Amino acid sequence: MREETRRFVHAGFRRYYNHARLKPPGEVWMREWGFVHFDRYYPAKVVMRRHKAFNSDVELINYIREYAPAHAYHSAAIYKYPAAPMGRKEWLGADLIFDLDADHIVSDLEKYSYEDLLELVKREAQKLIGFLLNDFGFDESDLELVFSGSRGYHIHITANSVRQLGSRERREIVDYMTASGLELGAFLKHARDGNLILISEGWGERLFNGLIRFLHEIADLPEEEAIVSIRKATGMDKRQAKDVIRIARDETVMNRIESGQLPNFSRLPAVWTGIARSVTRTVSVESADRPDEPVTSDIKRLIRMPTSLHGKSSLQVKPLEIDAIADFDPLKDAVVFGDSDIKLRVMHDADIRLRGEHYRLEEGETVTLPEYAAMYFMCRGVAELEV
Repeated sequence: MREETRRFVHAGFRRYYNHARLKPPGEVWMREWGFVHFDRYYPAKVVMRRHKAFNSDVELINYIREYAPAHAYHSAAIYKYPAAPMGRKEWLGADLIFDLDADHIVSDLEKYSYEDLLELVKREAQKLIGFLLNDFGFDESDLELVFSGSRGYHIHITANSVRQLGSRERREIVDYMTASGLELGAFLKHARDGNLILISEGWGERLFNGLIRFLHEIADLPEEEAIVSIRKATGMDKRQAKDVIRIARDETVMNRIESGQLPNFSRLPAVWTGIARSVTRTVSVESADRPDEPVTSDIKRLIRMPTSLHGKSSLQVKPLEIDAIADFDPLKDAVVFGDSDIKLRVMHDADIRLRGEHYRLEEGETVTLPEYAAMYFMCRGVAELEV
């Protein structure tokens, strides 16, 4: 980024911070703060200035307005001495943070457009919210949902019930969400008639629904193809696979299964174990949310400050109501800059849809764009200010 471009972007961030309604987290004075500034190193070398502390919201906001940082972070943790070196801060607790980003969901980012990635990660965030509300029993008021300003969402849980959880307990939460080590049998109990009854919602219900789908798919296959499919999925022998096919094609048995009464398979324990493990793997891949485990388990992590700007996109790190995520469009609703014309020299091919308009740039051309699009492309390193 050339000096003229950096100064222009910095000035834009300063205008935003001078007029924006900033929303610091609770207990500002007990949190560590970190900032990346538009200094002479930026963006070639990102220098984090951390271990900062502020006595009040007003002091923090005044600092942000004075320096207009490219990135602003606060600790998930609260400390007795937040400005001290890490070993002397005296940790008092930490919010539970979930970080969902596109690179946690797809392995080949280049195959997707930015818009597609944002839609994929939004769906994962909605599923994660479902886990937190339904499986863990949190209330919506316990969750603070934030668009990250780039390719994902953060969920902050500040309830006192999670503050003292250590790294191990937080990793176990992620393990549960990704079905790590779960089997369907763990969610069932024996009835008097020898059948099994579903006793859990959450993953128990998800795995149960996966079992129903598995059996219906088997019932629709020719027998030899069904046998191959069952043996490949579960490791059963041919005789056991035929027992499963018989159950899948028995309408009376399937009606009982769908009502929640599952055969015990007491004389063929391998049948139950094989199906349960197969379904666990299938449902885990299809339905598991993928929060960044190191972020969730790290009790001293820094996370982006809601209402700040993301220095690599110019988009707002935007807080959202839980029920607003379905209609939220970050490429419209997190755009904060105006419409004044800005002239750019394009350094790399790029395209994006912002505020409903599609912008396609080609390397080497000179273009005039509205400020909100120009700021995005400059922050992305795609274009330089033409002076």
